[in-house]
Amino acid sequence: MNTKDRILKMLTDKKGRFVSGEQISEELGISRTAVWKHILKLKEEGHSIQSTNRLGYQLVNSGDIYDRSSVLSKLNTKILGRNLFFFDEIDSTNDELKKMAADGAPDGTVVIARYQSAGRGRRGRTWQSDADAGIYMSVLLRPELAPDAVQSITLAASSAVCRALEKYVPDRMGIKWPNDILINNRKVCGILTEMTAEPDKVQAIILGIGLNVLQKEDDFSGELKETATSLCLNTDREISRSLLVAEILHELEDLYLNFIEKGSGAKFMDIWRSFSITIGRDIIIYQGDNKWQAKALDILDDGRLLVETPDGMRHTILSGEISIRSYGG
Repeated sequence: MNTKDRILKMLTDKKGRFVSGEQISEELGISRTAVWKHILKLKEEGHSIQSTNRLGYQLVNSGDIYDRSSVLSKLNTKILGRNLFFFDEIDSTNDELKKMAADGAPDGTVVIARYQSAGRGRRGRTWQSDADAGIYMSVLLRPELAPDAVQSITLAASSAVCRALEKYVPDRMGIKWPNDILINNRKVCGILTEMTAEPDKVQAIILGIGLNVLQKEDDFSGELKETATSLCLNTDREISRSLLVAEILHELEDLYLNFIEKGSGAKFMDIWRSFSITIGRDIIIYQGDNKWQAKALDILDDGRLLVETPDGMRHTILSGEISIRSYGG
């Protein structure tokens, strides 16, 4: 974090209160003049900072300023986002982070973009990544895990996003297995998990999170008009994408570190089940060219979906797509 970012972090942490130029100068080891110059730069970037003689500086309102400095100023994590890269435009945050991971980027590295020209979803689908409308973010994790445990990380990620969104949408939100987050049965967030691994050990997990935040109904094209939604279409609360990124990373780190330290996904599994709109429902499962009907019974700790077919046989599903049917439909 550079000096300007550290000043913004100090003002953010004490939002609503003044911080004297002398205090900033002493804590950061810079001159009062240097403090003033950094404050001017922050104002140029759009941050509303009040300056008052004898009191110092106060952050009034940052609104939806969305850049690296604003995200860092709101972070309260130990690992995730401490190594953070912010791009105005990129092909894919997942692809960029994969390159960084191959070059040795550390656990918790995060890549964010305002716009993706080639955003990707699951199974080769594209992810509509309109400029300055959503959150397009990828997180690098390097856990000591076997490859078959990676699906658990996906469940932790979807649980973390739901916890962060809950205060904006207290109801009407749910998770459709394995990782689609819906509001009023329309998709608001998708999570793409990619992995590099040795036969018995994960080398890197990249979690791509695409979240529709500020899109209006007319912003969605084609079939998305009927299937997609955004956060702003479902809440009256003010939304700051920088704050929302920080909240998602905080919730994800909490669940991730708990999982690594305890060797158990019980904490996020309880959260996932509480948001599930899959368990207990009649579903259609799509695997390749095959599709079949079943009832979703539960989610297992490794992320597999436990289902029962009409003949009473039980199966576990690790991959594929599902659609949720109305009871009796």
